[in-house]
Amino acid sequence: MISRRRAVLALNALVLAAGLTGLATAAGAQTAKPITMRIAHALPETHGYSLWLADFKKELDTLAPGRVDVQVFPNAQLGKETEYLEGMKLGAIDGAVMGRHGQIDPRLDVLNLPMIYRDEAHVSAVLHRDGPVRDKVDAIMLEKGFKVLGWGELGFRNITTKTGPVAKASDLKGIVIRVPNVEPWLAAFRAWGANPTPMDFSELYSALQQGVVTAQENPPELIYTSKFYEVQKFLSLTQHANIPSQFVVSKAYWDKLPDDLKPIVLKAARASQDRQVAATRAANAKLVADLEKAGMTVVRNVDKESFRAGAEVSWKAFEAKYGGDLIKAIQDTK
Repeated sequence: MISRRRAVLALNALVLAAGLTGLATAAGAQTAKPITMRIAHALPETHGYSLWLADFKKELDTLAPGRVDVQVFPNAQLGKETEYLEGMKLGAIDGAVMGRHGQIDPRLDVLNLPMIYRDEAHVSAVLHRDGPVRDKVDAIMLEKGFKVLGWGELGFRNITTKTGPVAKASDLKGIVIRVPNVEPWLAAFRAWGANPTPMDFSELYSALQQGVVTAQENPPELIYTSKFYEVQKFLSLTQHANIPSQFVVSKAYWDKLPDDLKPIVLKAARASQDRQVAATRAANAKLVADLEKAGMTVVRNVDKESFRAGAEVSWKAFEAKYGGDLIKAIQDTK
């Protein structure tokens, strides 16, 4: 309750500051001031999200010196990811890095389907280069009021547990596992026999510590930077899914940017996106060994094909509800 109150107060302060800035401009300030861009994310300052935004800020300042003041608010300072969408609509923040595309529009849950991506090269072909899938999902985002500046990566996700390893899908039977509130994932984990429990990421460590849930799934970087190795024993390299992250600003904010600045912002965002993806992949590869050194038992010999049948249950549910065009477009991307 206290952290939520602080987040609300922080958001209100930003709204007030934005209003005062507007009044100063209306009063006829003579000196051109940088355009403020306030970006929030919920992960620790040590996580790649902070490095991504620091790189974007540096790149933008090189391309357009002094024109944009990028202000980054990490570590859920301004609330949970679920609150950022409303914050952007209210103008309390201008943008965010997060993984809430399915919350913006359920059609975008196609990007979260278990086992939809063949490998890292396939992920890049779908989202990190211009193409029909990226064009479509960017258009859906814009339709819902958000301009995508970049699609980043958290990496392929793996399951951690407290009581025993997961070497095949049936090992999940009866396990209470935290998953994001993503409908296709709930269907898949139920098909695998688990008891999936949606929960905001910011609440996860304490839930694992207290035994509210006994397992979770995330990429190695998030497992390491969030210190889940302190409350989990086994890391099973299931690589069952890969939820992309997105760097977005509100459409209202984007529309107010000077036309000559927009392509510069996009150029800086694309450059920082590509470096974020490369850095995240390198970090995830290294951090598996670091998690092992931190005391986790790493299960490398996982029967990944045992997860396919349950994954396809979620595909069918998604296709029945939203259509199969985007699923096919992702599968056909080379």
